[in-house]
Amino acid sequence: MKKAPGILSLTILAITAFAAVGAVALNATDRTSTTPDPITSTSSVFIDLAAVDEATYYVPSPGNFSSEQSGGLREAGACCLLEGCVPMDDETECSAQGGFFFAGVDCADDPCGIGACCYSSGCTDADAYSCLIGGREFMGAGTTCQDDPCDVGWGACCLGDDCIEIPTGECSDLGGIWVGPGKSCDDYPCDEGACCLNGDECFDCLRYECTAVGGWYINHAQCADDPCGLPDNCPDDSLFSQSRDYPNLFNAMTSEVAAGFKRYENFTNVKGPIDELLWWGLDLHFTGSGWMECEETGNVFYIDFHKDAGGIPGELICSYKLDVTRTPTGLDYEGTELNEYSVILPEPCVLTNGWISIQGIGDPECWFLWMSAGMGYSYCEGCKPTWQDWDLSICLVGTEGGVFGSCCNDVTGQCDDGIEITDCADPSMRFNPDLTCEELDPPCGVIIGACCFPDDTCSIELEEDCDSLGGTWLGKDSICISCPCIAPCPPEGVDEGEPICYDGYVDEFNGGCNADLQLFSPVAPGQTVCGTSGIFFGPVEQEPDFDWYEVKVTADSLLSWNSHAEFPAAAWIVDGSEGCPGYVLAEALTYECFDNPLAADVGPGTYWLVIAPWAWTDSSNCGTRYYGTVTVEPHCPGDIDGSDEVDVVDLIALLSAWGPCAPPCPEDIDFSGEVDVVDLLQLLSAWGPC
Repeated sequence: MKKAPGILSLTILAITAFAAVGAVALNATDRTSTTPDPITSTSSVFIDLAAVDEATYYVPSPGNFSSEQSGGLREAGACCLLEGCVPMDDETECSAQGGFFFAGVDCADDPCGIGACCYSSGCTDADAYSCLIGGREFMGAGTTCQDDPCDVGWGACCLGDDCIEIPTGECSDLGGIWVGPGKSCDDYPCDEGACCLNGDECFDCLRYECTAVGGWYINHAQCADDPCGLPDNCPDDSLFSQSRDYPNLFNAMTSEVAAGFKRYENFTNVKGPIDELLWWGLDLHFTGSGWMECEETGNVFYIDFHKDAGGIPGELICSYKLDVTRTPTGLDYEGTELNEYSVILPEPCVLTNGWISIQGIGDPECWFLWMSAGMGYSYCEGCKPTWQDWDLSICLVGTEGGVFGSCCNDVTGQCDDGIEITDCADPSMRFNPDLTCEELDPPCGVIIGACCFPDDTCSIELEEDCDSLGGTWLGKDSICISCPCIAPCPPEGVDEGEPICYDGYVDEFNGGCNADLQLFSPVAPGQTVCGTSGIFFGPVEQEPDFDWYEVKVTADSLLSWNSHAEFPAAAWIVDGSEGCPGYVLAEALTYECFDNPLAADVGPGTYWLVIAPWAWTDSSNCGTRYYGTVTVEPHCPGDIDGSDEVDVVDLIALLSAWGPCAPPCPEDIDFSGEVDVVDLLQLLSAWGPC
């Protein structure tokens, strides 16, 4: 058996790891560390654990910015939240929403704007909320790290191509360019090169100047050579081409079964059957805090083609499990060698417009990371968000033409037979190989899609029919699997009663052994509980809302905890007979809207049933629902005294407890809340040795 805190703490780490891996696994801007750079004004909120010296916020007072909260009089002011500045009446109201309060300050003065943010080893420019949520000290909107308000005392100075680290204020005396306080020459800030912005914009600059504006730096390149354009490495006979990014400008994104991520790239206007595929990627092992190159021993991939379903992957058209050819290219991508992958499909796939997914299924410790192909959009199962801002490299190879079928324009309803694929590849057209217009299902001009209902059911309907039925229509060609995952509370379910979590939330309801206040929600055998959970920003890092339930077991039994959630759920059965931390008896992970059954053989005692999100995805927001059912099946029903025999002693005990009986009540064999004739019959039917 395993100690519960170890398992639960590892789960929190896994959430952070999955969030990082899912969003951007490895990129060319991170030369020296395995964690993201400190937050900037353009970044998402990132909590830099290394910069947090104490588990405390630095909350500003009206007169200055320090680690001490202003107290005393209630005073209106500005509340800095993730979404910006909001006027509020007092600090209590602001704190309840997870914000940081500036008493006596007006939002019109932009107190939550960009300013210097001090942490243990340096300074970064950030907005007030992003700075304070990471446990740093905010020096005020309008301040800048260039002035060294954090008293770092040293930094990098560029003297031509050379870089030196010197005390603050001496760089200008030497005629150099001051990079900033706390900046190291180890990051090569003085290198000259080209900076790419927004995909194809370019300007020549030093490395640190490019980093400061959020661009992608290409060392020793010049904008005159158009370095921000993409190379074309796809074969000449490609039906669709998205070539790999440069080594200085890339993102590689995990698409691996063992990691829980599946990536999709969309394609259009494919005018022939797809015979062969070519793509690029990296083989890396995730250590929990960074990446190491690894050697994949099995180059097996799942490759699927899907129709488009309103802008997301829809109906599966072609599916393969293939051993592919992996060819090292010799190209260095931040210390990792780029691989080229290719495969000839055993059967061609005919799809003019849609999505392709490529997912590694080889060594579970050596993951496939799909190489990017410039800014754009792709789709990811298991990521938050599911929409990603990068295209993925892919070449769809084949010969144009040679396939005939019906060509339908669903907008006009016009359909023609015997049309070659080359004349019906536009995204507005529906090409159907080997089918006539009369054989189309649905008929040409009939636009159907998934209609999702509040009771977690779905049917394929016309848009107008879906509206009249009270459903939500997902769009042309959408399928029911794309319906939002919901977990409505069953009729017999009992509400958990916990408030919905939020950024800054402190669980004082049923946080169990994970919380400072160790509380557990009681639950009876046979009961179904309905609750909410999610992931929020706590004082130090992202935290899942753990819900702990407590059940009393009075005899040797099979204890089951069967849950169903709208989020990727982790569930545990924990022996709590000796108090916290407890011991894990059973555990399991599952994805959204999948049943998560757990069971363990237990003796008399106290047990905890736990549920929480395990991945930070779109479906893990605070307020997402779940329900779970607790069952206790005694190994020997009727053996009330635990003697391994049902006898007259047990019969007398049952008759003595006749009537209503609150748990724990071993005489209530069927857990109905009452000792009655049903319990008596069960005892008599089990008479004798167990």
